[in-house]
Amino acid sequence: MSRTAGPGEGGRVGRRLGRVLALVCSGFLLVAACTSADSPDDSASTSNATPDHRAAGRAGSAKDPHAQAPAAEIPGATRGGQLRVLSASVPDSLDPAQASFVDTRSVLSGLVTRSLTQFRRDPVTGDMELVPDLATDLGAVNDAGTTWSFTLRAGIQFEDGTPVTAEDVAYGIKRAFADDVLPGAPAYLRTFFLDGDLYHGPYATTAELRERPGYKPGWYAGDSFRGIEVSGRTITFRLSRPFADMPYLASFPQFSPVPRAADSDPAAYGRHPVATGPYAVEVFRDQTTLVLRRNESWDPATDPGRHQYADGWTFLWGQDTDRIEGLLLDDAGDAQYALSYDSLGVDTATRLLEEAPSRVITAGTPCTYLWYLDTRKITDKRVRHALGWAYPYEAAWQAEHEIVGTTRVPGTTLMPPGVTGQVEYDPLSNGGRRTDAARARKLLVKADAVGFPVQWYYASDVPEKVAVKDAVVAALERAGFDPMPIATTAKQIRRMQFDPTGPHDVVDSGWCSDWPTGSSWFPAQWSSDHLDDPARPNPSMLDEPEVQDEIDRILDTLSGKAAAKAWGALDKRIGTEFYPAVVLGHQGVVLAHGSRVGGMAVNEMQGMPLFADLFVDQGT
Repeated sequence: MSRTAGPGEGGRVGRRLGRVLALVCSGFLLVAACTSADSPDDSASTSNATPDHRAAGRAGSAKDPHAQAPAAEIPGATRGGQLRVLSASVPDSLDPAQASFVDTRSVLSGLVTRSLTQFRRDPVTGDMELVPDLATDLGAVNDAGTTWSFTLRAGIQFEDGTPVTAEDVAYGIKRAFADDVLPGAPAYLRTFFLDGDLYHGPYATTAELRERPGYKPGWYAGDSFRGIEVSGRTITFRLSRPFADMPYLASFPQFSPVPRAADSDPAAYGRHPVATGPYAVEVFRDQTTLVLRRNESWDPATDPGRHQYADGWTFLWGQDTDRIEGLLLDDAGDAQYALSYDSLGVDTATRLLEEAPSRVITAGTPCTYLWYLDTRKITDKRVRHALGWAYPYEAAWQAEHEIVGTTRVPGTTLMPPGVTGQVEYDPLSNGGRRTDAARARKLLVKADAVGFPVQWYYASDVPEKVAVKDAVVAALERAGFDPMPIATTAKQIRRMQFDPTGPHDVVDSGWCSDWPTGSSWFPAQWSSDHLDDPARPNPSMLDEPEVQDEIDRILDTLSGKAAAKAWGALDKRIGTEFYPAVVLGHQGVVLAHGSRVGGMAVNEMQGMPLFADLFVDQGT
């Protein structure tokens, strides 16, 4: 489950969109399908200048089960120095069991934790590819596709030098099933593991579960879990249904080892997860500061994908967007060693492309921004359609400081372009960008719902989010809704939005492919099997038996091209028949870095820097 943070976390709005898109097309950046930009200067309109979003949708398709360690050296890389990462967003935890947002996953998987498999950039093609990590290969599967086995490499250690065992990996996975203690694990675990719908982690006893509200017969907890077996260095997963994409799932932080001795207080483990990657946590303070140091127990001879070039890292979260962009523009002092994974706004992108194009990089991502509509509360599809017509796409994108066509591409489908099986459709026939308040009001009149209240959370301490909120409030009022935004903070919004018991009617978030097929989109966020999950994996709370039946049919009976075609058809069916979310467009990124940051590249699967490849340019 790869959630992407809600819109509005970066960039300064400007009036030079035509110029910046023309610069993008001039060849300074690796983009595709560029033509001349004829957009009005003070408009949020788009030209045809975009990253190759279809290629991004296919990112991660390649696999190399025989990838050898150590990882190939990055040309020009040198050891030493400190790197700094600045962002307006705020992760809520570094616990691998809870890692679901792309930024948290990228930091953990790139630098701190190791899983059974991993993604790296192919040193020859430059494409993202799946390769072994802790495991010796990409797993062995039985003929039925319901049992997967992975054997651990020898010589893997925790940061204190303790050997990593298959039991440690098993324990790390079991923790992710304790959703009452550690909510946020991907729904795939419960969907595919044998007894995944019954097992509730290692912390409680079955007797204690029986005393909990909502207890269901068959639930159990404790050390024993039928979905996992360990024998020596081999860990075996027993599944409830065939799952060809298991090697992809095994790259998640939830599949990283956790030493039981370090987990006496599960709620505190995320403040200092025990490292197996090239860096270890030195300080994680108040969700806003993370300092990493070299992990001397990490052995590059066991790792086909990572490097350990920098001496250490400092992440500063919850930063002011203007400050971030000002530092990157000035490129003075410590800012020379800094980067951000927040996309640039038009003004900053324009200046950097004119003055220092080598410090800007653009990429598409397989991500879709969505306004998930709570179908328990907004039960009439006419009202949901009215929200789709009322939403102020262009005004919101301008408030979010998007470069339309580059960092935000209008879209109408749940799956982004390029994902295998994706088909184009437009449930409102609005092109994913046209607002029509009069049409929205007519729908409300027909539904006898004029004045319908709509509540959603926004981060009141992020100016861009306040600007987006203001644009949405004005648009909903014009259409006949009663908008009721709920103020919270950047630190709290992720947790509050995904609380299924909250007062809100809308979840303002998004989704990125975890791998390039529909099985990473529909079981994870549209299944009604997990509506009781406290982490709200189905943000729209869609509960349609025919949707669940089709998800089950595809998973249980189809594979390959047939499955891909069926996922595309299901995407269209959900969007047209039920309309549980307003599609706010597909994501691209325009990222900047200081002049002493080397090896900068983007993981197109997440729209994040490839932290494992970065180094300090010593300037020698």
